[in-house]
Amino acid sequence: MKYATVVPLIGGMTVGNKKATGKDPDLIISYPEFADNDSHCLNYFSNVEYVQVASSTNTPSRSLSETRMDFVSTVCPCAGLSQLNSAKNTSKGRGSDAVQNEWMYKTATLVLEQMKPKVFWGENAPGLYGKTGLGVVERLREIARENGYSFSMVKTDTFLHGIPQHRHRTFYFFWEGSRAPILNWYKRESPKLAEYLEQIPKDAKDMDRYYGIGPLENSVWYRMINDQGVTIQDLYRLGYGSIFAWFEDGRLDLAIKWADENDEKSLHNTFLRAKSNREEGRGLWIDTPILWTTYINSLIGRYTAIIHPSYPRGITIREAMWLMGLPHDFELKGNNANHICQNVPTNTAADWTTEVMRFINGEITEWGGSFVKQNNKTQKIELNEESYKVQSLF
Repeated sequence: MKYATVVPLIGGMTVGNKKATGKDPDLIISYPEFADNDSHCLNYFSNVEYVQVASSTNTPSRSLSETRMDFVSTVCPCAGLSQLNSAKNTSKGRGSDAVQNEWMYKTATLVLEQMKPKVFWGENAPGLYGKTGLGVVERLREIARENGYSFSMVKTDTFLHGIPQHRHRTFYFFWEGSRAPILNWYKRESPKLAEYLEQIPKDAKDMDRYYGIGPLENSVWYRMINDQGVTIQDLYRLGYGSIFAWFEDGRLDLAIKWADENDEKSLHNTFLRAKSNREEGRGLWIDTPILWTTYINSLIGRYTAIIHPSYPRGITIREAMWLMGLPHDFELKGNNANHICQNVPTNTAADWTTEVMRFINGEITEWGGSFVKQNNKTQKIELNEESYKVQSLF
């Protein structure tokens, strides 16, 4: 199985490809704009050839026309279609016209025109699957038609692929030929959060570096509840998802008073805004320690104060990487922990790599038309031109 990856970012997709195929990629391709993100992947796959592409002309540093691959994967930036992007729907903000989406077009054009693999596929935000991404999907389908490929999309959740993280994402595929395959469903059992984190070896690197918040005793939030005679265990027992949620539950005035008396100006202003927003029926992003037990929601840069379910501390860099499925010998180069969540969980990538391999190996028995949409969360095919019957793997 020969494969390449283009714009791998930190490398979750590529590691997932390796997990399914049993081998390193044959080629890594990217653009100068992603040098920092790609550095972790290039370090992990240090023996793999790297080809850089000039973004202004979409021209690689060497010809790719003779590099015939079975498949090529990618992880283009998703900010243009992300629900977490609060910018207005303009070319510089969010929506189908957002400039960030250009990377999907650039990579698709580069790969399909020059490399012509049997499958080219990538991952992006949930918005690609719905109304937000309609314009992007039409453009991608046009590129597919121009190059003799069919097109399909899959909506899924990392929790369905064996990692205790609810990360809702869209995978998109260019399939060689006029008919897109019908892919298998995935619904793997996911361990509970504490059990999953305990799988990390105690001597793994970066277990002494924190992803966000460190020991709770050093947190102002911890001091706040401690002064009220409340423990983290109390909040878990009472079912609160964060320390802020406990104060928001009828105790905002108490929080404002405490912050004022303890000269915590930033926190004082935060709770004032929270009270005002609540009175006006609006929400507020608060970087408060979050209390998860069974799973976490999507690991994102805005939420770094995740409390370990078993210990009075935040999660470490290694634990954050493991929540994305990165192997225990994978290294974070430098100090930009935000790169960890700008990534694809390896288990999710490995499962869809398996489906790509089934197509390449001629093992697909059920087919759709030139455009198929599958929702792995509901295990329903939501768009297809032909009749079919799909059996679950599990």
